[in-house]
Amino acid sequence: MIKENARAAFFKNYPDQARLADALDEGFDVTFGATHGDKFFWLAAPKSHLNQRFGLQNEILVIYSPQPKSDARLLTVIEQVSRSPDFRHRVDKVLFFVIHCGEKDETDSILESDSDRVVIGITSQELLNPGRGSLFLRSKIAARFGKIDLFGMSSPIGADQYFFGRESLVQELIQNCTIKNQSVGLFGLRKTGKTSVLQAVLRRLESQDILVDYVDCQSPGIHAARWWQALENIVDRLSQKLINTHKRSAKTRLAYDQYNCGTRFSQDISLLLEQTNAPVVLLLDEIEYITPHLSGTLGRHWDEDFIPFWQTIRAAHQELSGKLTFIVAGVNPSAVESTSFQSAPNPIFQLAQPKYLSPFSEPDVRKMIRFFGRYSGVTFTEEVIPYLTHQFGGHPFLIRLAASEVWGRNYENDPQRLTEIDLSSFKSLNSEISERIHQPIKDILLSLVWWYPEEYELLMLIADGEAAFVEEYLKEVPQSLVRFANYGLLRGGTRDFAINDIREFIKTEGEKYKNELSPFSRSEVSPELLPSVPDLKELGRLFEKRCELEIMLRRAIMLYLGMTHSWDENKIAKDIAQSLTRRTDRPNPNALFVGRKAKDVVQDLYTLDLKNVVLGNWKVMAPLFGGHRQRFEMNMDTINVARRHDGHTKPVTHGEMEDFMNSYGWLTRHLEKVPA
Repeated sequence: MIKENARAAFFKNYPDQARLADALDEGFDVTFGATHGDKFFWLAAPKSHLNQRFGLQNEILVIYSPQPKSDARLLTVIEQVSRSPDFRHRVDKVLFFVIHCGEKDETDSILESDSDRVVIGITSQELLNPGRGSLFLRSKIAARFGKIDLFGMSSPIGADQYFFGRESLVQELIQNCTIKNQSVGLFGLRKTGKTSVLQAVLRRLESQDILVDYVDCQSPGIHAARWWQALENIVDRLSQKLINTHKRSAKTRLAYDQYNCGTRFSQDISLLLEQTNAPVVLLLDEIEYITPHLSGTLGRHWDEDFIPFWQTIRAAHQELSGKLTFIVAGVNPSAVESTSFQSAPNPIFQLAQPKYLSPFSEPDVRKMIRFFGRYSGVTFTEEVIPYLTHQFGGHPFLIRLAASEVWGRNYENDPQRLTEIDLSSFKSLNSEISERIHQPIKDILLSLVWWYPEEYELLMLIADGEAAFVEEYLKEVPQSLVRFANYGLLRGGTRDFAINDIREFIKTEGEKYKNELSPFSRSEVSPELLPSVPDLKELGRLFEKRCELEIMLRRAIMLYLGMTHSWDENKIAKDIAQSLTRRTDRPNPNALFVGRKAKDVVQDLYTLDLKNVVLGNWKVMAPLFGGHRQRFEMNMDTINVARRHDGHTKPVTHGEMEDFMNSYGWLTRHLEKVPA
């Protein structure tokens, strides 16, 4: 039914839309209507039975598209209207309707591509069909939610509607960075939500028109770069964001080197601040990858580069009256807790106060699983809340996975009622839940094996009940218990594991898991994963230089693609194969990888092939070459032409050799950033 004020203000001028809006009467009262470009939108208030069934308390945004063909602009309209100041607090954050005149399957495909929202498409003919049934809308909603496992989302939370339990922390971080001009360190084990918190801070600051950028230090463009190159990369990203997001620009100088970076960085940040009239905030995730003694093979230079990198940022922070602040996040807090590195004072010791992600409390767990439960068609009895909180130590990801396992086995797709899940449902599926969270537990413990091998050994002793040795060790290193409590592994002040499944895993598989990962301890890259280096002593100068360059390229490709895909052989092979051209002797590049590893296939690739692989994966490789795609292509072409000389013992003129050496020099200057 259309409310009278909405009918008088809008729908009386659009009788066709009024018929459609009236057809929502099964579950909604339409309270508002307006235009948005060539689309229209309405607000529909859910009636009490829909509120009870799906937990719909706010109004639902309904987009009406009269065009005969649908496109992705439907999602743009949803984004713009739902985020506008007039409506963002009125409309539901998860559920949206699109009523359209387009082709059903095509439109549904577009709407289902939105991973942050549940958008239900309904054709005009469906809505106006007199034989559609009294449960039409409820069935549509129940069927759509029944296809989505909201509990099982494993990626960092990228939308506010699914973000729980950390709101006060997010607000505290924002106030520190923008009001108090203070920097912060945020730490916790893997899968505890650090990146989700940073993403929430990013969204809030962007909505306040503050210049902020999220930087993943695991990216080769950061941790494989020298300290001045990394800072230039960061300032360049901020400059581009100023243009793209804030529609302003600053004439930054860039072109940093190790001698001018300290001055130019501060000057460039000052120019950015002039355009924003607000603080500049950096969010640096996976901070271990640029921390001394933790950064691994590809970033070993950070043992030396950490100090000047942070000295430069600290100096800019002080020179600009605190208007440049940062949040660093990771597992190991050494970056902010160590007083010195390489006998030099740590520039950010006491500048960034460390905070740890605390486990979810019972109210946090209740709010989270009841929110997902209502949308997912289930309700949880009260006894489930303390059980989940205690059983999984307040770990939000493990709690959601447990709920996901039970939801998948108990959900009944009934549009009229919620499926009730009680404590017995969880206990009866205890073994299935343990199996479901087995791999996530390995992911959680991975950070301990990498960053805290001694503490991991201690956990194995605690799990085995080795009380006497543990007593002696803790007398020498009492902070270990505090660290375990901060990470939520042990209950505060005790040696009791907060998560029983972690204790069982460490007890039964802990030693085996440590040995499996030992070649990668502290993120070192195993030499077996990289192409071997042949002996070049007997080759001529041109042949030697070209071979040297090819070797550097092969290793760069393997390291960059390997780190990008966590050394997943199939993904590395796919990225390489799709970049290679088909030839008579190579009709199918994918066949190169049958029964062979990528590092062996790369050894067989010539200069032209290597060039094509880099260009085919330019998004990953571009930071290594400063983003200069054309110069890379030109210099690689020069190197490739030189192959005919050593391949056929053709004499090389002075000019040809000079061109070759110029190209060789440009390429190797960039490739030297990759460890030999």
